[in-house]
Amino acid sequence: MKKLSLIFIFFSFIVIIKTSGQSYAKSTRLGGGISFATGFDYHDIHTGNRGIRIIGIRNFNESFHLSAAVTFFLPEKEDFYDGTRSSTLWMVDMEGQYFLYSRDEFLLYVLGGLSTTGLISNYKGESSDLYLDYSDQGIGLNLGAGANLSFNKSVVFFAEMKYVAGKYNQLIVTVGIIMNIDWFN
Repeated sequence: MKKLSLIFIFFSFIVIIKTSGQSYAKSTRLGGGISFATGFDYHDIHTGNRGIRIIGIRNFNESFHLSAAVTFFLPEKEDFYDGTRSSTLWMVDMEGQYFLYSRDEFLLYVLGGLSTTGLISNYKGESSDLYLDYSDQGIGLNLGAGANLSFNKSVVFFAEMKYVAGKYNQLIVTVGIIMNIDWFN
């Protein structure tokens, strides 16, 4: 499973790098935002904190965009028997966005794609030989919707809500800002 996740991560970044060359600079955007997740239960630990998301988007035409994103969720600490357990969650997503509605500066779209999720959990306490550290990964499908609101020609505000179905089922809401990078030319 780890090899499959690494291949997925590598493929996602190769696609973004290949599609964001000089000839496509006017249709490439970069941005970031804050994600809120419902989280999931795994080994008696509940995840579900705020996260930081970095996203790259390649516009193929007016109706279809391809995005790759990395999200890192803030660690969550909980009391765990005679110590504490800290859990960190990260995600890498590759999604297609299909625009359904466009009016002036407002765009509404549906999204779908693949996601790989990683979980790292560490125990600190007196029984470290009994409660071992662990990490795990899983692949899932993303389905959701989003909206863009243009502030000006270079800055776009966005909001997305998606459900990740797979080993780590959860609902994620993200709000953020995207900037056109045509000023690199």
